[in-house]
Amino acid sequence: MCVSLFKKVDHHRSWPFIEIFIIVSLLFPLIIILSCEREREAEFKSKTHSPPVITSLNILPDKPNKESELNLVIRSHDPDGDPVTYRYQWMRNDEEIIGEDKSTLKSGNFKKGDLIRGKVTPSNGKVEGKPFLSDPVKIVNSPPMIQGVQVEPKMASARDNLRVYVKSFDADGDFVYYTYQWESNGVALSEEKAETLERTRFKKGDSIAVMVTPDDRETRGFPKKSEPVIISNSPPIIISPPPTSTEGTTYLYQVKAGDPDNDPIVFTLKSAPKGMEIDRNTGLIRWEIRPEDKGPHLIEIEASDNAGAKSIQRYTLTVEFK
Repeated sequence: MCVSLFKKVDHHRSWPFIEIFIIVSLLFPLIIILSCEREREAEFKSKTHSPPVITSLNILPDKPNKESELNLVIRSHDPDGDPVTYRYQWMRNDEEIIGEDKSTLKSGNFKKGDLIRGKVTPSNGKVEGKPFLSDPVKIVNSPPMIQGVQVEPKMASARDNLRVYVKSFDADGDFVYYTYQWESNGVALSEEKAETLERTRFKKGDSIAVMVTPDDRETRGFPKKSEPVIISNSPPIIISPPPTSTEGTTYLYQVKAGDPDNDPIVFTLKSAPKGMEIDRNTGLIRWEIRPEDKGPHLIEIEASDNAGAKSIQRYTLTVEFK
């Protein structure tokens, strides 16, 4: 009985050992896995990430002016092959330009003579590299620009002097000088380089234009050519002063006129007392005065050319008898 009892007790005492064995058997793989993960994590944490390195940094264009847009051109390398991003900072005369933290610097942030640099810091998302400072670029002079050029008067004749009017702009605010080159019928008038072209240098029918080049004494701008002006026909001009009184009974007046285009001139009386006549070719006026012609008379003489251009001379002739 005691033996039987002992066996029964011994049977019941063996169960905890079995349970422990089963539990240990189940936990052992998990313990191995957790141990490997810890080792991997420790290895990852112990690993040192190499920072990215900028190998070159340039600003384009390399000779900017006040109206240029500046861009950073970057070359970099990451030893671990990670993608590289950048943090930007633009500098003007060695001072940071507040708010300018993009790869592009727009015009309006600098002026002629400023020194511009770019500072770039690389990152691979895990660690930042050393900041890299570009060489400075100097903001150079902006060339002046012609906005408009025209010859005045627009309706010109051979009796007019021509003058050029220019509208220009200089981004740096410099004073703009001009050089002129006049042209007649597409051929340069080599000696005509002034602002004004004298009327003796062209004739009726000529096509006159002028090329203007701006200059601020540092840089020449692009030349601009005016639209041509066609020299129109000029009317003849009566240049003789009329006698406004009479002596005796015969009135004589030799009308003299000139035509800037050297066209032939025809003379006509448009208003005259009865009996007054004019030679249409020579312009000689003759009038035999009668007693009843006493008093004032309005005289109108027209001089015209073969193109229809005309001018009028008006005056009052007073007849008196003594």
